[in-house]
Parts: sequence; C-alpha cells; structure tokens
Amino acid sequence: MKRILVLILTLGAWAGFGTSFAAAWQVSSVNDLWIDLRMGGPLIPLFNEVARESDIARVDDPAQIGQLRATENGRRMVVFKSLAEAETALPQIASEIDVIGYNFEANSATPTGELADPLESIMAIRALADEYDLQVAFGPDHDLALAHGVDMAPYVDIFVLQVQRQQTNPEVVKEFVQPLIPQLREANPDLEVSVQVRTEGDSDQIIELLDSLKADLDGVSILTSPDTVETAEALVRGLRAQESPFMRMIEEQSPWLYLALGVLLGVAGSFLYKRWRREA
Repeated sequence: MKRILVLILTLGAWAGFGTSFAAAWQVSSVNDLWIDLRMGGPLIPLFNEVARESDIARVDDPAQIGQLRATENGRRMVVFKSLAEAETALPQIASEIDVIGYNFEANSATPTGELADPLESIMAIRALADEYDLQVAFGPDHDLALAHGVDMAPYVDIFVLQVQRQQTNPEVVKEFVQPLIPQLREANPDLEVSVQVRTEGDSDQIIELLDSLKADLDGVSILTSPDTVETAEALVRGLRAQESPFMRMIEEQSPWLYLALGVLLGVAGSFLYKRWRREA
C-alpha cells in the first residue's frame, strides 16, 4: 500500500508540473508552427480545413475583408500600408478582425513621414490597436528590421521577418534571423516571431528551411499568389502532414488534461493515505 501511495503522489506531482512544462514547451517540429496564410478564393477551403486557433488568415487590403468573413477558424488579420489607412478602415472592420498588420518597407507605399520616425509610427499603431483591443503584427523589410526592429519590438505582438527573397539561400537567411530573434525576444519576452516565405519553388525545400529555424520561431507567414495555389496547398499540407485530429485535440487541451490528471491523482492519493493511516 505504501509503495502505491508513493507512486500516485509522485505521478500527481509530475502532472501538476506538466501544466507549466506544456506552456514552456518549445517547437519540436514544423507541425508546431502556426501558419499565417495570405488568403485568396481558392485557399479559403484549405484554411478552413487545417486552421488551428492560433493560425492567421490574412488579406493585404481592407477591401478584401469579405475573404476573411468566409474563414471559420483562427485569427483574422488585415495588413495596412499606413497609419492613415488603418485609421480610416478600422471603425468599419475592427469588430471582424483580431490583428492589425503593419507593412513597413522603404520601397513600398509606406509614407515617408512614417519611415522618418519608425518608433513614433509603431507607437501610434500600438495605440490604435489598443483602442480596438487588437494585436499588432509588424513586417518590416530586411534593413529596417536590423536598424529599428529591437526598438520597435516592445510595441508589437507578432514580428514577421521577411526572408522570402533569400529563401533558397538558407545560410543567408540564418545569418539574418538567428542573431536578431534573441534580441527581439529580449526586448519583448511575449513576442511571437515568424519568417515570411513565398509560394515559389519547391515546397519541400521551403519546409526544410523552416525545419532548420523552427527552434527560434513561433510561426510561418506565407505569401501566396493566384499563380502558385498548388504550391501553397502543398506547403500548407506539408507543414501539417504529421498532424491527426486526435493529436490536435491533445495538443490544444494538454494543460487541462495535466490539471485534471493531477486532481484525480491527488484525490486518489488522499484516499489511500487515509486508508493507510487507519491500517497502520
């Protein structure tokens, strides 16, 4: 009886600690990365089929909000090219999205005034997001990420590192992201980090690149186009190839399962302890 009691109490302790372990569990497979997928009509059924609660359906123009309305799971994001665009559109669509995307590139439509003061710009986006209780996803180009990323990281929830132009050069990608990510996380310990790839080339090679970076990442952001739907589908299915519905349920509910197991073992241990004391 005493040995059984010790065993139950030990298992109960491990189950209780399991909740913390599950929360701190690092990515061990590309299957564990959340997916941020740029929508297009043909990809909506795919997203609805595979999306988890943490995945993101994304459009790059507020006028495309209808595509997000057709999604059934995950988070919804609209990418804005400027603060003014966000201020204009959000009163109409904020209730339908979860994340404000802020595209910040020197060679894009980002206004020169916002580029001139990056910190002030991201603080303004943060304040706007807080007004509507939304997250902020920030996707600067390579040079801006290196120059200002660490200073801007405390004001965002998701930091997207653009590697799509070098995704066929793994060493170049690693030289960019691996030194920067620890600095970003130090500046914002709650930060989610992804790398952005595009659906061009071989999907297996893209997955191989992501596999080499998975320990540093929370997710992968995928640029799509009407001409690369098949590659997008292959990439998404490849990233989720190892997942079964049962394992998805276990993964999503693991903290509660650990807690329930701990409670049950604790009750059983208490009962046996009282019985052991009576018999002793």
